[in-house]
Amino acid sequence: MNYSEAISYIFQDKGWAKKIGMGGLCLFIAVFTGILFFAAFFAIGYYVNVLRHVMNGVEKPLPEWTEWNKFFSDGLMGAIILFVYCVIIGGIGAAIIVYFATGDLPDYERVLGIVFTALGIFLGLILFGNLGLIRFAATNDFAAAFRFGEITNMLKNDFGNYLTIVIFTSILNAILFLAGLGIFSPFTNFWGYMVQAHLFGQYAKNLNAAVPVVQSV
Repeated sequence: MNYSEAISYIFQDKGWAKKIGMGGLCLFIAVFTGILFFAAFFAIGYYVNVLRHVMNGVEKPLPEWTEWNKFFSDGLMGAIILFVYCVIIGGIGAAIIVYFATGDLPDYERVLGIVFTALGIFLGLILFGNLGLIRFAATNDFAAAFRFGEITNMLKNDFGNYLTIVIFTSILNAILFLAGLGIFSPFTNFWGYMVQAHLFGQYAKNLNAAVPVVQSV
C-alpha cells in the first residue's frame, strides 16, 4: 500500500482546494443544519467515485464537482449501504451490551465487556461498511455490497493490509477532527476521507476487485 501517494495525490490536483472545500461544505451543511442532512449524500457519492477512480487507475482520482446527479445517486446508495450495516452490526452489538449490562457479572467484567463491545461495533462498521462501498463502487451493483461470501473473501486474501488501513485512517480522522475544532471538522475530515478512499481503492485494485462499470445515473 502506498500511503505517501494516498496523502499527496490530493495536492497534485490543481483544483484540490475547491474540491475538498466543496465536499467539506456538503458535510458542514448536513451536520450543522440537520434538516438538510441529504447534503451528506453528495459527499458520500464523491467518496464512492474516488474509490472507483483509484481502483480503475484514473490518473486524477478527484472528480470535478459537476455531476451532481451522479454524486447524489451514488451517495444515496452508499448511505443506505452504511445504514444497513449500522443496523446489523449495531443490533448485534446492542444485544451484547445489554447482556453485559444486565447479566450477573462482576463490575469490572461488565465495564470491560461494554467498552470492548462498543469498540467492536465501531471497528465492525468501518471494516464491513467500507467493504460494502468497495463492492458497490467496483460493480455499480447495490446488491454486491451485501454478498458476504465475496466480502469475506476480500478480507481473507489481505486482512493485514485492510486492518492497517482501518487503524491508520481511524487515527488520522480522529486527529483531523480535533484539528478542525468541531466547527471546521467537516472540512478537515473530508480531506481525511479522500485519503481513506484512495487507500481502500488501492486495496481493491490490488485484489482485482475493480471491474469495468457503467456510470451511475
